[in-house]
Order: sequence, then C-alpha cells, then structure tokens
Amino acid sequence: MQVLEGGPFVTGDARRTRPDQNGPKYRAKRDQILDTAVAAFRHQGYAGTSTQDIARALHMTKGSLYYYFRDKEDILFSCHERALDHLLAGARAVRRRRRDPEGALRELIERHVGIMVHEFRGSALALEVATLNGSRHDHIVRRRDQYEGILRTVVDQGVRSGAFRPVDPRLAAFAVLGAINWMARWYREGGGRSAEEIGRTFADLFVRSLQRRRAPARVGRPPVPPSVPLSGRRGRAPSRRTTRGGPP
Repeated sequence: MQVLEGGPFVTGDARRTRPDQNGPKYRAKRDQILDTAVAAFRHQGYAGTSTQDIARALHMTKGSLYYYFRDKEDILFSCHERALDHLLAGARAVRRRRRDPEGALRELIERHVGIMVHEFRGSALALEVATLNGSRHDHIVRRRDQYEGILRTVVDQGVRSGAFRPVDPRLAAFAVLGAINWMARWYREGGGRSAEEIGRTFADLFVRSLQRRRAPARVGRPPVPPSVPLSGRRGRAPSRRTTRGGPP
C-alpha cells in the first residue's frame, strides 16, 4: 500500500476507488461532512473534536474521510471557504441591486447573521481563523478583508450621501462584524429567536444608529394679533383699570 497525500490509496486502484471530485455525489458528500463537522465543533469545540469523531458520526471509516479532506485543518478551512463563498456572493449581489445605503446595509447584516447561524450554527468556529496555518490562514484573511471592504464602502457611501451621520466607516464596519461574530458566545439553537429575527433586530439597531438625525421642526410662538388701542391717541398705551377683587 502506498500512502498518498490526503489519505491512504491503493496504487493502481486509486483512480477507480477515489470519488469523482467533479461529480455531484462527491460535492454532496463533502457538504455532509462539513455539516457534521460544524455540529461536532459546536458541541465539543474544534480542539476537542477529532477526525475519528466526525467519521463515527457519519458511519464512515477514518480512512474514507481522507478521500474528501486531508486532515482536520482542511475541514476547518473548507468550513470557512464555504461560508465566505455565500457571504461574498450575497454581498456582491446586494451591491449590484441596492443603491440606497440604508437598504444595502440592512440586507448585508441580515444575510451575515443568517450565515453565522446556518453555516457556523452560531459556534465559535467563525473565530477559529488563527488555528489555520500558512497559506490557508492568509487566504481566509484576504477573503474576510474583501467582505469587510464591501461593508465599509456601503457605510462610506451612506455618510457621503447624507443618509448616515459622519462616522468612521472602518470603525462602523468593525462594530457590525464584532456584534455578529460575538453571537458565538451567546447563540443557542432553539433558544427562542430565529436567524431572521436576530438579523432584523441587528439590522434595525445599526441602521438606526447610523442614520443622520434630522433636527425637529421648531415650533414657534403663535402670532400675536395686533393690539387695538382703546384711545384715539396714537402711540399711547390704553389705560388699565382695576376693580376691587379683580386681576391687577
């Protein structure tokens, strides 16, 4: 038996036994493995989960798992890749379709919360980028920076157009990303709030906080009708008489 990169394969039979990487069955199985891995990471943490745990949950052998992923870090990398594929595709679609900064920011936040829940299941996996090594780490960071750039551009356009009050777009983007990523610390499946509800609430909070506050209309005093002099003499104020017990 010859051990090749990515797992054990039998020389001569490898091409026949290894799944077609371009086929729908192969891609569907990879997605199933990633879904199972995310669930395991959610309950046991990344460090506490082994490839054997993932394989056992799928009723696979550990060796079969290597047909699809090289190692556990490759699974983590692929989890981030898949989430970023959805995140960036959605963000670019929003930028093409929405011209108003308020609507664009609202939709970006709602989509991001949905991906945080559905792709990462609200787990701390989204924060596990530092676990990746070398080129994998750099690749994910570059793609995350691309998404942050889209978010920052939307805020900047809102500031320039007057829809948003003057803020630093970079800090505003960090605030949005920080709030969504922090869901990993408190979100629980079945906790009573759906991804859609959380997304709408977050979007409402951030969009409203950025909107330029319009000064309330000034309410002036009611006009004073011109006084009619009681005396025929111009320029002289009418005399005021008082009666006993009356107002001064």
